[in-house]
Amino acid sequence: MIDELLKLSSSKNIKLEVFIDEDETIDIETMNDKLEKYETSSVSTYHIKSLYNNKIVIINTEDISDPETIINNIIDFSNTLDKEEETTFAHNIDIRNNIKEKENKDYKKIINDLISLNKYKEKYPNIDNINMYYTDKYNKVSIINKDVNLIDTSNINYIYGEIVWRENNINQTGWFNLISLEYDFSKIEEKFIEIVNDVKNKIRAVSYKTNKYNVIIKNSEVFKILNRYKDMYDAEQIRNKLSPLTKVYNKQVFSDKITIVEDPLNESLVGRRIFDIEGNATYYKELIKDGKFITKLYNNKNAILENTNPTGTSGGVRNMYIVPGSNSYEELVKEMNNGIIIDSLEGLHAGANTITGELSLQATGYEVKEGKISKALKLIIMQTTLKELFNNVICVGNDLEMFSVTGGSPSILFKDVTIVGKE
Repeated sequence: MIDELLKLSSSKNIKLEVFIDEDETIDIETMNDKLEKYETSSVSTYHIKSLYNNKIVIINTEDISDPETIINNIIDFSNTLDKEEETTFAHNIDIRNNIKEKENKDYKKIINDLISLNKYKEKYPNIDNINMYYTDKYNKVSIINKDVNLIDTSNINYIYGEIVWRENNINQTGWFNLISLEYDFSKIEEKFIEIVNDVKNKIRAVSYKTNKYNVIIKNSEVFKILNRYKDMYDAEQIRNKLSPLTKVYNKQVFSDKITIVEDPLNESLVGRRIFDIEGNATYYKELIKDGKFITKLYNNKNAILENTNPTGTSGGVRNMYIVPGSNSYEELVKEMNNGIIIDSLEGLHAGANTITGELSLQATGYEVKEGKISKALKLIIMQTTLKELFNNVICVGNDLEMFSVTGGSPSILFKDVTIVGKE
């Protein structure tokens, strides 16, 4: 159907390119000692970019079985547009197709592994429920136009675990996410035990006094902030004054301890991708270097508008992370001596303003006294701004972890963070 679509578009004088995203997934769910779900699925989506009469039309669909209707829709949509625009299409770039076959895994063993976590109910009788979810996703992306046929593949393991701890008729829920290129049950079990201990402590959490504190934000929660603001480097957002980085290009915006990179070609990271959805080669880049904002991100259209080159980030960044420091997480705790650990941030959709950078986020965590964890804290509010927070960096940890194909982060120790409590 792709060949027919390209042939028909050419006959209508339409420049056309198709980005194909194909997922083959196996989903497993266990509940305590039982298998709840074992499902396989296959889904293909098509991102069709076209240029007709100097009008850009983009169609997203899961069905290309009727090329004639797609072409007619492109023509009809273009006739409703007033603005003429420029764009570019994928060409033969200096990369080799990355084609790997789907890995064969022992799914029976994976099911037994997940169910085996139920043994911890004997050691921790307050565990009321254990829910585990595993997804094996094989992904193939392609870009096809009259000149190129680019292909990239990946095979990623996703794990989500949820634990309910019940004590004195009170429930405390904890959860964790893992994403990896290789299935490793030892890491799952390690994370599971960590979360069990967390819910056991959190059910006895106490309130805290409003004040400014030195704060360690754990790697997963730093990434939540990075991910919420992942579009702030986008040239169009900056041009339209919809980014906290408006008017600060080539200026110091964060502490010189902060360097943020996009590392899409790193073979060891889950977000590896050799080209973006417009067929541009991806490459390593520093977005923030030693606290200075040095790289704007461009898709093809915006690169033309600003007379520059696209940055291989059309469709979003991949493997974006803060460059880790040399201190372990335990060393961060000792360095802080007295303060707060935040291990959960919630409410980022409403509490993190992506234009102004203001942050007002619900959090939970622990008090630290004399370099040791003291007690769990009830719901607190972290109030700051993106620039204030990342200008108040004391130390960046070395515990870099990836939490999605978008990226990850190490844990970071900050100073003078406003925490609003109930005391």
